[in-house]
Amino acid sequence: MRIGDNEILVSDTGGDKPALLFVHGIMMDHSVWENQVSAFADTHRVVCTDLRGFGSSTTESPDITFEDHRDDLLSVVDALSLKDVTFIGWSMGGAIGQIVAAYNGDRFKQFVLVDTTPQLIADDNFPHALPGEAAQQLGGLLMEDFAAGCAAFCGMIAEEDATVVENLTAIATKTRVDVAMAAFGSSGGRNQMAELSQIIKPTTVICGRNDAICLPAANKIMAETIPGCTGGVVWIEDAGHAPFLTRPKEFNKVLTKVV
Repeated sequence: MRIGDNEILVSDTGGDKPALLFVHGIMMDHSVWENQVSAFADTHRVVCTDLRGFGSSTTESPDITFEDHRDDLLSVVDALSLKDVTFIGWSMGGAIGQIVAAYNGDRFKQFVLVDTTPQLIADDNFPHALPGEAAQQLGGLLMEDFAAGCAAFCGMIAEEDATVVENLTAIATKTRVDVAMAAFGSSGGRNQMAELSQIIKPTTVICGRNDAICLPAANKIMAETIPGCTGGVVWIEDAGHAPFLTRPKEFNKVLTKVV
């Protein structure tokens, strides 16, 4: 799909059914949702995108904000005339979802925030995130040896499943280095607590109990702060940062109850 100056890859199962819009995380692409596409295509119109600059989607500039991604996703919703849309965002996709829910929530039926956080790197005001030292170490490794940095990052994502780590690493290493570094740089210290308090649409927070990237404490704070979230965090046991990949049956069971 042509959106502005960019070509955005869109996967769409089609049909006149309630829509599920799946949004991936940093350095990933639409294929991470394959277990969900197969599980929900009979009952929903399942739409997945490659965010601008990631996967097969293009970008002129590496400097892409959450608001840019938000605008692209709203364009997809409009172009496909999606109805009764549930926004399902993972990690950075969930952070983008926070922006969408706060400022464009009326366009959606509900939101599902998966292993995400209102702030990625900890500071004195938000200590429930990755320590700055760990983020700097990862950033240095990515700059020195991008492939090794991708492998280390993906190892943190799904340490409980080596096959998933291998598959995610293959996706991540295809990312443009400048796009990846700009995304980490622009999102790391961003705080979206103010946006959380504006989310009134029904919202479900799902988190792997052992998430080492978007920490469980951050997910608890999100669930407690978002007015539209009334059920607390839904935990996926024995899972890290990507429960929809490493524990797909458990994750899909939770999502079925929501959508």
